[in-house]
Amino acid sequence: MISILINGALGKMGRLLAACAVEQGYYVAAGVDRYAAGAKASFPLYESLDDCAVQADVLVDFSRPDALDDILRYARAHSMPLVLATTGYSPEQSAAIVAAAKELPVFRTANMSVGVNVLLELAKKAASELAGFDVEIVEKHHKTKVDAPSGTALLLADGVREALAEPRSYVFGRQGVAPRDSGEIGIHAVRGGSVTGEHELFFLGEDETVTLAHSASSRRIFALGALQAAAFVTQKNPGLYDMRDLLLQDAGVTHLRMEDGQTLVTIPAGIDPGKLLRSLAEQDVNIDMLARSTARESFSFTITEEHARRAAKELECATLTFGLTKLTILGQGMEKQRGIAAGIFETLDEADVHPLLVTSSEIQVSLLFTGEEAGRATAALRARYHLR
Repeated sequence: MISILINGALGKMGRLLAACAVEQGYYVAAGVDRYAAGAKASFPLYESLDDCAVQADVLVDFSRPDALDDILRYARAHSMPLVLATTGYSPEQSAAIVAAAKELPVFRTANMSVGVNVLLELAKKAASELAGFDVEIVEKHHKTKVDAPSGTALLLADGVREALAEPRSYVFGRQGVAPRDSGEIGIHAVRGGSVTGEHELFFLGEDETVTLAHSASSRRIFALGALQAAAFVTQKNPGLYDMRDLLLQDAGVTHLRMEDGQTLVTIPAGIDPGKLLRSLAEQDVNIDMLARSTARESFSFTITEEHARRAAKELECATLTFGLTKLTILGQGMEKQRGIAAGIFETLDEADVHPLLVTSSEIQVSLLFTGEEAGRATAALRARYHLR
């Protein structure tokens, strides 16, 4: 059972977090709140972290940015992992969090909702595909929210800006700003009533608009997300983690794909690769896996057998190996997990299969085999990663 120390324990989120923790099988070791004097709870309460002598596995903070110095000092003194669920940090405070993450596992996100973080990934995808569209973000929160715009709005804006090829500046509200500049992302805050949290992203093009939205009907989603983060960060080495790390923790290898009919093309040293590849492109030949160790050695790539026949004249200088199979190992979380490559090659060694060519990217590893070895490699990797 994971034990948690809650900072800001008597606030709305602190109380909800404590209730959800008990419901979900966590143990609340203690709570800290500056209004603790005279208050009652089912766990020990302290007015400050300096007064707290209770041991816990992780500290979860739902308070205010001005508490950060005390939190970092306490966590360092007790070697305690952190979940920071507060927004509104200054640049200097953000730098202090990064520094602390060199010593401690620190989980920080502008929004603990799983849905919001999926929205973030969708926003990045939309931004990359709709590069010429204007982007506006509108967020709505209750009238007592301290910071504006919300940390989540800035998180979404940062994700969109990161996905765009050209730089964008932020414009907060539009009073006196007209006409709109194409190099902007507009961010607008609405405050009133008891709105838990709503975020909308508008991608506005000529004659069409794409809208992405998330609405929170209860603060409970944030408490449950914080508990997931607490369980996650207690298992990690020092470092700075966020909700994407949590969401992708089990996504190291999720799919295997086989493609038969591949041809390995090996070009000897001395051939100009640029000229050859241009010639193949003019023949509408698609190059797939491409590898070269140094500028003076031979280089290799794969094409389909159909394209190999089409480019027979251009490839007279090459050695061609037909009848091969490409096995692609995929996983959205591969770039976030250590040991994926080691696990793949350990599995292949145990199965006594050896790829002819290997290429990789952040989310996939492609390996080229003879047909017979491809089948054995696939069976071994499916067993290793529990894939169908």
